[in-house]
Amino acid sequence: MSAKISAPKPRGEIAELTASLQSLCTMGKRSDKELKAQKREVFRKVINYLTVGMDMSSLFPSMTSCANLSPDDIVLKKMLYLYITHYASQTPDLALLTINQLHKDCADQDPTVRGLALRSLCSLRLANFLEYVTTPVTQGLEDRHPYVRKTAVMGVLKIYHIDQAVVANTGMLERVRHMLYTDQDANVLANCLVVMTQVEGVEKLAERNLLYALLNRLKEFSDWAQCAVLELAASYTPSGEAEVYDLLNALEERLGAANSAVVLAATKAFLLLTLALPATHQQVLERIKEPLKSLIGRDDPATGYAVLAHVALLAARAPIIFEGDHTAFYCRTHDPSYVKKLKMEILASIASSMNVYDIVSELSEYARDVVTPSMAREAVRAVGRIALQVPDASGVVERLLIFLDSGCDQVVAEALVQMKDLLRRYPDMAEVVVSQLGGALHDLSPEALAEADARAALVWIVGQFGQHIPDAPYLLEPLAEGWPAEEAPVRAALLTAAVQLFFRRPPEAAKLLGTVLSHGVVDTHQDVHDRALLYYRLLRTHVAEGERLINPPLLAVAAFAEELSQEVKDAIFQEFNSLSVVYQAPASTFVDRVAYHSLALADDEEPATAFGHHPGGGEGAGDLLAIDNATNLLDDVDGAPAATIAGTDNASHSDLLDLVVPSVSSSVPAAAAAGSTSTSAAGAGSLLGGGWGGLASTPPAPAAAVPQAGTSAAGGMLPDFFSDMPGLGAPAAPAAPAPAVAAAGGLLGGLGDLGSLMGGFGAAPALPLPGAAAHAGGAGFGGGLLDDFDLGSLGAPAPAPAPARPAVPELHLNPSARVSPAVFQDKWKSLPVAHTQQDALTPATLAALAANAHKDFTAHVAQAYIQTIASGGQQPTYKYYFYGQQSGSNSLLLVELVVRTDTRIASLTVKAEETALVPQFVELWGACFMGFWR
Repeated sequence: MSAKISAPKPRGEIAELTASLQSLCTMGKRSDKELKAQKREVFRKVINYLTVGMDMSSLFPSMTSCANLSPDDIVLKKMLYLYITHYASQTPDLALLTINQLHKDCADQDPTVRGLALRSLCSLRLANFLEYVTTPVTQGLEDRHPYVRKTAVMGVLKIYHIDQAVVANTGMLERVRHMLYTDQDANVLANCLVVMTQVEGVEKLAERNLLYALLNRLKEFSDWAQCAVLELAASYTPSGEAEVYDLLNALEERLGAANSAVVLAATKAFLLLTLALPATHQQVLERIKEPLKSLIGRDDPATGYAVLAHVALLAARAPIIFEGDHTAFYCRTHDPSYVKKLKMEILASIASSMNVYDIVSELSEYARDVVTPSMAREAVRAVGRIALQVPDASGVVERLLIFLDSGCDQVVAEALVQMKDLLRRYPDMAEVVVSQLGGALHDLSPEALAEADARAALVWIVGQFGQHIPDAPYLLEPLAEGWPAEEAPVRAALLTAAVQLFFRRPPEAAKLLGTVLSHGVVDTHQDVHDRALLYYRLLRTHVAEGERLINPPLLAVAAFAEELSQEVKDAIFQEFNSLSVVYQAPASTFVDRVAYHSLALADDEEPATAFGHHPGGGEGAGDLLAIDNATNLLDDVDGAPAATIAGTDNASHSDLLDLVVPSVSSSVPAAAAAGSTSTSAAGAGSLLGGGWGGLASTPPAPAAAVPQAGTSAAGGMLPDFFSDMPGLGAPAAPAAPAPAVAAAGGLLGGLGDLGSLMGGFGAAPALPLPGAAAHAGGAGFGGGLLDDFDLGSLGAPAPAPAPARPAVPELHLNPSARVSPAVFQDKWKSLPVAHTQQDALTPATLAALAANAHKDFTAHVAQAYIQTIASGGQQPTYKYYFYGQQSGSNSLLLVELVVRTDTRIASLTVKAEETALVPQFVELWGACFMGFWR
């Protein structure tokens, strides 16, 4: 007898919930109350699983069927609506089946059900469903119940984000604007204000009648709505001083609100309304001090941090306001580290001659924190900032020197960094400070410091003030011997320090200089390599000029690059009570307001249809959403799709965005390299305006030139010094050395092996320099010394004189050039790559590129007669296509710029019909882009 084998039951959460929902669709022996409770429990499980990321979309039919059997259960409806809106985009066909039920609920007698259904209907966020949404929203704006009306108002905003034309054509926006002035419910008014603010901007709404009407009912609004009204008040421009006082009196009570958001919103209104009245503004700063201090004292660290960020902004603008209340910013033991750090920054900002002793004493206690060395380091940094802004305060500099004996690596490292900044700001203090520091230098040898920035700071101090340190050259020799193990900033600082010490103390620093130059010229880091070559060539050709450039008199640094500029601070202040204050950056640097854009149409052009997909479908498809005929790379001049031009196949005429752009690190085709430079060679400069600092640029191979003899006190030794090196050879027509110089020449023999080490460069071919313009642009160190010195003479026979260079035409771009997209596309496909490079961008530059829908950048480039054919994109990729046309020959130069916002890398590709113009064009591009740098 054969046994009957039953199919195994499905296992897992989905199967269990499916079985439960199916069983709940029948009453069974359960009471109505029990059935409702069980349904709620199953629905709650589904929502919990949905929240943690599990896919519950397969339960869609069972969920809707089970909920429809209990139409009077509001709690069940809420959970069903949440489930529907969450999975509507994934299962649009099933979501369409719920439209009838949602429409039915929008007409329910219960206003709560009507509002919930309307909110869920608007939250489907599907463009195909808009025809089913507009009618219920329009009816909801006329509903008798305020809950339904306020929900419908927010629905208008949701529709506006999906399709602005629908809102404009149905008159919803006009209805919301009318309700803003006439509706009697405070919640409806608040939602109307939010919608109109997002659609039109708060500046357009800030008019007298509306503001006064809302202020008269301010107490009726919720805290969230009060913030919106106060933002409107902050954007209002009063007609006179009397009106300012009336508004301040009306908002006075809000400074004592329990909600921190309301207090900050009222603070912003007080500050911006009185900007034009300095005396009143000063009184306002005194008035808002106590409310802010009350918020700081709360136990909620998140709120305290947000308020402290705003206080830090105010303290930087008016430190005198808080200088008498410095004890309020002392750190508490239970404060989180981020709050302590911000409090120490505020203490440094408000330090003055009146409170500096108390503040520095408090910070010195924090610097002894052995449990959290990072906080101790922040305390030392705060003391250093105080020393910069209160230099005449006795004891502050001595505290920095005491920190050097703390024994904590992080404290010692930060003390050295702050000491370096102090000497850069106040060079006159060098003799006193360095003399006191000299005793500690023997215990703080650079190689014993654990952190690279500390070693770099100490190397800078030794090199810059070596005349005050008896054994300065010998302190740096261990670092020079361990060159490969050091980081690039330390190696760069060591190069500069060695040359500076050589100019001051030639006999003692000769060995050190020889060691670092020998390592530097073969260094793999581009900046260190270039710096070593620059110093070597300056010493070889013109020592006096080298001393002027490398070892000039130390000037006081008024402001450091890390400090925010006044323009940025003012922009952040205008965005008070926003994330800009917390991030310490304008909103434009971290908010992407517009993802796509369409260039302005010329007078004689017809607008083209928007596109977001191309036949190729590769990466970058849809980056350019709405572009006119002059920039639409998908269509030809007549509007025919490029994929069907002249009967050619689709692959050969796909969108320009489908073209494979060669990797920047790949080799440049020989056809392009024959008439141009590779990557950024021959002085064309980097994307940012010159030099060899591009991420993928190749090391330069300089052209030959006849060196000149140097003429300076220390440099007089150099002709003998270089002649002693094996394989170097004497410079042409050297100056006759003086007896003293000849005697000292032997002291410089430590560099004797530099020529053999650098001889490996001798095989590098000399690159042609196409014209003076390209030469000047590439010589990032002034005067083109890197290009004019022949490294081949350092270990190889002198090359034969270079043949006469052919005349290179001078670049003159046509200001009225006009190229059709079809021509641009054909040229781009047919021309080889003439130049590629990559560069890193700052966040501010990225924000500036995308600002105003990319139009600011394209307009800036157009000033150099570089025309835009297409631009735009969506994060994380922006793409720009430009062209220039040479006057006379009408030859084209084509540019593609791809910017990645996630890696902050800009990739440049240039193609040209006349490759001899490429170096000049790249120089022009670099200068133009440098003008847009932020």
